Amino acid sequence: MAIVLAVILLWFAIHLYVFFPKKMNGLESIFVFMILSIVNNSFCSVIMENLEWAKAYETPTALTVIILQRILIIPTLFLMIVHVYFRLKKSIAKLILLFFSISLIFAMEELCSYFQIMNYLENRWLIPVLHSSLLYFFGVAALIVFRPILKKGVTMR
Repeated sequence: MAIVLAVILLWFAIHLYVFFPKKMNGLESIFVFMILSIVNNSFCSVIMENLEWAKAYETPTALTVIILQRILIIPTLFLMIVHVYFRLKKSIAKLILLFFSISLIFAMEELCSYFQIMNYLENRWLIPVLHSSLLYFFGVAALIVFRPILKKGVTMR
C-alpha cells in the first residue's frame, strides 16, 4: 500500500509540474531540481546516519518508498514550491508558502510513520521545520544564483 501511495504521489507531483504555469526556463528547472535532490539526500542522510533522529525499517517496501521520496517526490514538490515563490509578489504570501512547505514535509513524515516506513526517534517537530526550510532556502537561492549566469549566455556544444 505504501508503494502504491508513493507512486500516486509521484504521479500527482509530475502532473502538477507539467500543467503548472512556470516562470522558469527548462535549464533553470533542471538545475533547481538537482540542487533540491542533493540537499534532500544530504539532509535525510544526516538525520538517519549521523544524528540517528530517524531510523528506516529494513523491509523492501520501506526502502523503495524512502528512495522514491528522497530522489523524486520531495524534490519535485519543492520544485513547484520554488515556481510558486517566484510568482508571488507579497512577502506574507511567501511566508505562507514556507508554512505550507513545512506542513507538506510534516504530512510526508506522518505518512511514513503510519505505513511503518520510518521511525522518528527524536526531535519530532524540529525535523520538518529544518527540512522544509533548507529545501525552500536552497531552491530559491539556487535559482537566484543560476539565473544571471543563464541570462549572460552560456554556450553549450
